[in-house]
Amino acid sequence: MGKGTIVVTDKKVNMTKGSGYAEKEIEIREKEATTLSVETDKGKQDIQVPAEAGYYILNLKPDSIAGSIQLMGKDISNNTVMTQEALKLKIDSLTNLASGKNINFKTNFMVLPNQLLKISSNTKAQVFGPFRKIPAELEVSDDNKEPEIYKFYLNLEIRELIGRLKKLTY
Repeated sequence: MGKGTIVVTDKKVNMTKGSGYAEKEIEIREKEATTLSVETDKGKQDIQVPAEAGYYILNLKPDSIAGSIQLMGKDISNNTVMTQEALKLKIDSLTNLASGKNINFKTNFMVLPNQLLKISSNTKAQVFGPFRKIPAELEVSDDNKEPEIYKFYLNLEIRELIGRLKKLTY
């Protein structure tokens, strides 16, 4: 995830400066640890990707990205009316997430700039980065299990969401 244009060739990641949000998925099939050569307008660096299979996020943005797992029927496709108490809990949770509190790296995550972070052991997890909405229809896995979904935001997006939610409180 970054800002500008991301081009991936083999194990080289090149991000050119630009104004828009960029996201690119790559699949690494090696069974051993791998090194990604990353080049941005800030310079070159090598990022070590562990041998352990999973879904990882590499944050090439200048600011942190925060997110969490989204549960079907609770966070997604929940058609219940939110009570004032639940709304205030959601605001508190988002406030803590944006400030780096409540981060447990099992359900809530903070990915710092230039950090590679494992989100899940499930390589089929669906991750929706900043500025991408979770679609109304989601892909079901080959084994018909409930999809494993994560949503990530920039701190700016979280603050805007908190502002909209606060307008709903009384």
